[in-house]
Amino acid sequence: MYGHAVDDRTTDQEWVQERIKAVSERYDAFDALIESGMELVAKDVTMQIPCPLPGHGPDNRPSARYYAADGSNPSHFYCFKCKERLEGIGMMARLRGMEFMRALAELERRFNVKIPRRPDAKIDVPADKSGSYESQAWTDVPRVLIALEAKLLRLRDRVALLDYVKWCRVVDAVRWDLDHCGGIATPDMVLALMKLKSIMDNSGQNNADL
Repeated sequence: MYGHAVDDRTTDQEWVQERIKAVSERYDAFDALIESGMELVAKDVTMQIPCPLPGHGPDNRPSARYYAADGSNPSHFYCFKCKERLEGIGMMARLRGMEFMRALAELERRFNVKIPRRPDAKIDVPADKSGSYESQAWTDVPRVLIALEAKLLRLRDRVALLDYVKWCRVVDAVRWDLDHCGGIATPDMVLALMKLKSIMDNSGQNNADL
């Protein structure tokens, strides 16, 4: 059982790395900084810059640096005060206050990046499909996904890591399928999210409803 879990985790990591690589070829630290309003000379020019990271405070004597790609390293940002090194996706996530995986998914949609999902990552749907999924609140899958992602953040440090990873995979799989269906929700997506919320609510934690 443990061997299978290790193999499954390795496959997950490889899939995520492929997605990161594909997005990073289209979006880098230069793009993230420019989007934040930073004035840079050019993508291939390394330069000292004020740190834009939340919580840094005034930076009249620039303590950060934008590093252009040099062949062995991609372009990246580094703040000597915050001690943070960030590439494109991570920079976007920090500047917008979002989880790395959510930033990755948003950029995948922006650039139409589609790395095939593993066959074994199929959404786990309850065998009994007789439950009511007609509620407009549940069929609004994009809204439910955002709510469940917020719920995951609240649970992250209060549940077993394996459970947290499994729940993240379900959310990621539904979001992926939603994109492939042109944003049109299916009953399977709704049922998967209903089941996921039920499991999260029964995890022994005192959590607010969606």
